[in-house]
Amino acid sequence: MTKLPKSVKWIRVLLYFSAGLIFAFSLATLVLFGFSAYELGYVLVASLPGVAQFLLALFIRRNGRVVFWSILAVETIFVLYTLITLAEEGRLSQLILPAVVLILLFRPASRRFFLG
Repeated sequence: MTKLPKSVKWIRVLLYFSAGLIFAFSLATLVLFGFSAYELGYVLVASLPGVAQFLLALFIRRNGRVVFWSILAVETIFVLYTLITLAEEGRLSQLILPAVVLILLFRPASRRFFLG
């Protein structure tokens, strides 16, 4: 089994952490607002990024170009979405996790691990 570089380990941890935050937010939404069809649909749609991050964290050991580009796409979409909705709710703190993952993804050790 290939040993993960430190930057890739941190990417994996941050992906799991971000997915966990999304799942916790979704669960809290259901608890606070009840289990109506509208809320359940909202929570399911809001949980999709968490599912994507969780799956990417699971597949990091496969270290291929597909995993690299998938992480890049998901985190870039998060950053763009946050920037688009920034004025709406003041979501500046939501830029931190995706930005850190993107920075770690472009470290030389990470690029070598994924693109190899």
